[in-house]
Amino acid sequence: MEGKICCLVILVLLQPVAFSDNWPNCNFQCEANDVTISRLWLGDDAGNELSACTPGEGQKANLWVEFHNDAKSPRYAVILLADLYMNGTLSRSIYDDGPCITDSIPPRSVQSFPLYSLVWNCGDEVKLARLILSWETAKETSCGDVSRKCANRNSQCYGDSGTGYLAETPLASSFFFDLPACSAGSLNFSDRTRGGLKPYLHYWNFGDGTYSDEQNPSHSYANPGSYTVTLSVTDRSQKKASTSSNLAILPCGCTINGRSTTCMNKNETYSAEMSDPMIHAYSWKLDGQEMRGASQDEGKSIDINWRDYAPGLHDLQLIVATTNNPPQEISRCSMTVNVLPIPEVTITWPSD
Repeated sequence: MEGKICCLVILVLLQPVAFSDNWPNCNFQCEANDVTISRLWLGDDAGNELSACTPGEGQKANLWVEFHNDAKSPRYAVILLADLYMNGTLSRSIYDDGPCITDSIPPRSVQSFPLYSLVWNCGDEVKLARLILSWETAKETSCGDVSRKCANRNSQCYGDSGTGYLAETPLASSFFFDLPACSAGSLNFSDRTRGGLKPYLHYWNFGDGTYSDEQNPSHSYANPGSYTVTLSVTDRSQKKASTSSNLAILPCGCTINGRSTTCMNKNETYSAEMSDPMIHAYSWKLDGQEMRGASQDEGKSIDINWRDYAPGLHDLQLIVATTNNPPQEISRCSMTVNVLPIPEVTITWPSD
């Protein structure tokens, strides 16, 4: 890095502030394009890219900018005006205290300079909007004697109210999935990747020999067991990041609890017991006919008044499904209930 750096590194306070009303309409002759910004990124004190991080984790960083001077002469007292956004929220509007980045940028050169220091939460978007890069053309003008006020500057510039740059940040891949399912159920995976430069390319490895390139795929496991799911993400700048998570797929077994032998004058309760902890949808059938209006606990149990049925053997069936729309059946079990007739009492009198 060449040239004398005169910028004041500012700790950015992440609080919304008002827009400056008197810029960028400063009549800065912003038709010059001989000095442009070729890159904006978060780095360490030396400008190196930040290492991989955990989404949401706070760390100190510096916002760096790379200038490209295509002119045949130096540019002096380079000042940057911009609105700084952190994750979509205005953090600082920089006008009166717009930093003088450097005394000069040599002709036909590319140079990098730190703009600000800040505390960055891994995955947050960092953006400069309404950006104006202003410089003096008078020789020997330096950061020490230049004015930052619109009316007092005799300058050229690059940018306008519609100019914005998204900073390159470390790519942090992560994902979320619903509760562990049994082997007949479907899991929904949600991409939570942040940082880097969009759009992303996704590659899922579900740990059972199957893969997906969707952003938010659904997947069903054929067999119970433990699986490692890995999401690998590549961003627009070819940065790569991956993350893995273990999940347990349980057997999809159901059992009906209740009395298998009863009498016609009894009111019995039958309940479902599942081998996995997920929330399910339950339906009941008796002798092939769907039962309605007698269930409780969101269908997990059902009351049967056997007075309404004939004595003999009855087939009670439980169908368990997922709660998504449309539901997907994941288990079915049954119980044979023997309903005995009400005993008849016969009174006989002894004969003489």
